[in-house]
Amino acid sequence: MSLRDRLRMHFKDQKKPAPVSEPPAGGTETPFPGFIRREQGRGAYLYRRKVYPLEKRMGIHSLGELPGSPMGASPLWPEGIGERAVEDLLFFDTETTGLGTGAGNLIFLYGVGYYRKDYFIVEHFFLPRVEGEPALLEDFLELVSSFSVVVSYNGKAFDWNQLKTRATVHRIPWVEEKIHCDLLYPSRRLWRELLPSCRLQEVEAARLGVERLDDVPGHLAPELYFDYLKGGDPAGMDGVFRHNEQDVLSLVSLWIHLHHLSTGKIQPTHPAEWLALGNWWRERDPERALTRYSQIHTRPELPLRYRREAFRGSSSLLKRQGEWEAALRLWTAWMEEDRLNPEPCVELSKHFEHRTGEMNRAYQMAQEAKGRLLERRRRGQGKHGKELDALNHRLRRLEEKRIRCLF
Repeated sequence: MSLRDRLRMHFKDQKKPAPVSEPPAGGTETPFPGFIRREQGRGAYLYRRKVYPLEKRMGIHSLGELPGSPMGASPLWPEGIGERAVEDLLFFDTETTGLGTGAGNLIFLYGVGYYRKDYFIVEHFFLPRVEGEPALLEDFLELVSSFSVVVSYNGKAFDWNQLKTRATVHRIPWVEEKIHCDLLYPSRRLWRELLPSCRLQEVEAARLGVERLDDVPGHLAPELYFDYLKGGDPAGMDGVFRHNEQDVLSLVSLWIHLHHLSTGKIQPTHPAEWLALGNWWRERDPERALTRYSQIHTRPELPLRYRREAFRGSSSLLKRQGEWEAALRLWTAWMEEDRLNPEPCVELSKHFEHRTGEMNRAYQMAQEAKGRLLERRRRGQGKHGKELDALNHRLRRLEEKRIRCLF
C-alpha cells in the first residue's frame, strides 16, 4: 500500500484535521515540550534544538573526547581528503514510515548533531503534517549545506538516499556532494564475528557501554507516527524523539570509539579486532598495519585462523616494500606453524627461484606445497584441482631449470 493510500485511510472519517499545534497569533506552542513551530512559504513543521556540554557522557565516552583529536590520522576518513575539523562533522539519522527507498516512503523525523565551540547541539526537524514537507526539507538542506562531512549508520544505503528522493519529489535543489562516513562498515569489519548482529543498538550495548532505558524500538516508530496523525495522544511520539536523539549521540560515541581504536588510544581486546585494524591500515599506513598484524602472528596461543591471516597480511606488505629478509623470516615461521597450508611454501619457492636463484630450494618448497595439498585432499578438506595443476606446472618448470643449472 502506498503512503498516499495509508494516509487516506488514517484520515478517513475524521472530522478534524490532524492534531498539529495551532498556536495563538505570534505564538510557538506545540504539543511537544521543547519544540517550536516554524512556518515559511511552503508550509510548517516543528523544530527543537538542544545544547549539551562536552562533559556529557554516552556510556564509556564523553562528547569532549573528540575535539582536539588528530582527525586526519584516522582511516575513518576517505583517503586523500586531508585534515578536517570536528566542526565539519554532521551526525545524521532519520525515522521513516517504512524501510523502502522509493517515493512512497516518508521521512517524518530528521535528527542531527554537531559540534560548536565548547558544546554539542542536537536538532530535530519533525513533520506533523505531510503538506509541510517542502518547508522542512528546504530548511533542513540549508543546514546540511554548511557541513562537509556526513556521519551516519547505514545512511549510505538508506537515510541519505531517501533524503535525496524526498528532495527530488518536491523539486528542491540538492546540496553539493558530501564526504559520507557510514560507520556501519567499520563496525562490521571489527565486530561481525563477535556480536550477534551489527545493529547500532547491539554495537552500543556491547562496545560503547550505552544502556537504553524505556527505549522505543525503531520498528515501532512508523506505527506511533500514524497513531499520532489519526489523532492519538501526542505523548506517544516522545519515545520516538528520545530514540532518535540517542541514535545521534551513539553515532558520536561510536565515532570516538572507532577513532581511538584506529589510532591506538584504545587497544583491541580480541584478535579479530587486531586483524581488522591491520587490514584497515594496510593501504594508508603499512607500518601501522604491520604493528597490528604482529600483535597476532607473534602469539602462538591465539587461534591459527587469525594468525594465518596476520602472517598473510604482514608477509604481503613486506614483499611489496621489498623487505626480503623480513619476509623470508615470516614465511619460514608461517610454514613451520601452519603445517597444512601450502601458501608460505609457494611464497618461499617463488623467493628462491626469482630472488636468490636457488633452484633446488625452490623445487623443494614447491614439493612441500604439493604434499600439503595432497594431505588436505586426503583429509577431505577440498579437492584443490586448480592449485595442484599450478604446482605441477611450477615443478616441471623448476625441474627444467635445475637440469640446465647442471650444464
